[in-house]
Amino acid sequence: MGRIPAAIFLALAPLGFGVAALALGMDANWDLRNYHYYNAYAWLTGREGYDILAAQAPTFFNPLIDVPFFLATQAWPARLVGFLLGTLQGLNALPLYGIAYAALDIAEQRRRRLLAAALALLGMVGVGNLSELGTTFYDNVVSLGPLTSLWLILRRHHALLGGSWREIWRSLLLAGLISGIAIGLKQTIVTLPLGLAIAFLLAPTSLRRRLGLAFLYGIGVTLGMALSAGPWMLHLWQAYGNPLFPFYNQLFKSPWGLPEDYRQFFYIPGGVWTRIFFPFAYLRDPHLAAEVDFRDLRILACFVLVPLAVLAAGVRAIQRRSGAVGRDTRGLFLPAQSRYVLVAFAVGYAIWVAIFCIYRYIVVYEMLAPLAIALAIDRLPLAARARALLTAAVLALVVVTMKPADWLRAPWSERWVSAVAPKLADPDHAIVLITGHEPLSYLIPFFPPAVRFLRIHSGFTGPYEPAVRFNVEMHSIVARQRGPLFVLYNPNEAAFAETHLAAYRLAIDKRACQLVPSNIGYLPYLFCRLQRTDDR
Repeated sequence: MGRIPAAIFLALAPLGFGVAALALGMDANWDLRNYHYYNAYAWLTGREGYDILAAQAPTFFNPLIDVPFFLATQAWPARLVGFLLGTLQGLNALPLYGIAYAALDIAEQRRRRLLAAALALLGMVGVGNLSELGTTFYDNVVSLGPLTSLWLILRRHHALLGGSWREIWRSLLLAGLISGIAIGLKQTIVTLPLGLAIAFLLAPTSLRRRLGLAFLYGIGVTLGMALSAGPWMLHLWQAYGNPLFPFYNQLFKSPWGLPEDYRQFFYIPGGVWTRIFFPFAYLRDPHLAAEVDFRDLRILACFVLVPLAVLAAGVRAIQRRSGAVGRDTRGLFLPAQSRYVLVAFAVGYAIWVAIFCIYRYIVVYEMLAPLAIALAIDRLPLAARARALLTAAVLALVVVTMKPADWLRAPWSERWVSAVAPKLADPDHAIVLITGHEPLSYLIPFFPPAVRFLRIHSGFTGPYEPAVRFNVEMHSIVARQRGPLFVLYNPNEAAFAETHLAAYRLAIDKRACQLVPSNIGYLPYLFCRLQRTDDR
């Protein structure tokens, strides 16, 4: 591949994924309906603290990442927004190309560019990334941060290991800054930046330089996080006494939550062996790692091949010390760069298994997996032709066995989110209670701004947890309310609604109910007047 074809590939690849996002349909996933739309609206309109727990636990997530999408949907047609979002996510192909190009040890530039483009494209067609194209999960948006950092590190890897500090400190700070900004926007991307930092500590250079590299990169990460998340974390600290609220509240002991870490919101499979062999476990049961069915073997392939590459490296080291001559394993990739990528990949994966186990949060590893597979096989004690054939066979197997995931999409409409709210006689004094687990906060922007929303029950808390200050506050607000009271809920969760409203001494007036239809909901939701049971 010549320089011009490579440039054309890099220019057209993001646009191609923008088109693919349009072909897949309009995103209507659970998280979009629960908080990605509402959080930006609440932050931009100052509703934080006015509504209470409207988006359940994600009410407290950094809203900054959601603002561009919300503003775009207010200004532009849904298809244009979808194309732009898919194109943004398609930009991951650029650092993937740069990472592969920097790792390859091929003098002939056409071949080097071709292999880099192939590995980048294979990295972009995993089930995680494809299923998230044009969606608001943003795992394949924040991935741009650590991938770009890795590209910057590999570009100057030789200088980092042996050059003067004057040459490299700006590069390291910049790489860390980019990763830190991504972490601040969505903390679940933290695993790869941690892997990049720890990989410095295992680099083939002096201890002093290893510590210095990790330190400078860490300073950059800290600065990046301060830029993108510092103000929001300060707000959480001032409002709730926990800068990560509600998570790790067993450490901060905020009275607004229980003294626990709230990790039940994540998929945490039980059993040591399940964790150790997790790629096999979620291959057998995808619901261990996601809410939907899917299949992609690339992480499993890395799980098998990377340890084999480490074992081969150990054998070679023993042979060198003993003076034995083993097979020449010089291959397509630079050894130092290969080592750095594989260590960062393995360490980051181990952290992901330890704290998350949600497949969406490993999309960035899915993107790097074709390169990691090629790097691992390249270090095996096989003939060059055998290594090439094995790499091609594994990557082909990964592609042909994929089973795409479906996070729920809707037919394209003029506006991405639309709903018809009931007309209220006295909206300035109305309070609407939300109950159940259904994501309903995306409907709030279609109500008059004066209407206040309180979610009295959700996966985060409910009336049965009086130790959580939110429940005390909501009980007080409802008790003082003299204007109209309503409830918004999923009719399939009627039993939840009645049970938790009873704790507030309220009952649904089923003669005064209306439907609230929307273009991305499963079904029309019920909006009903409430009666106080004390008044009966």
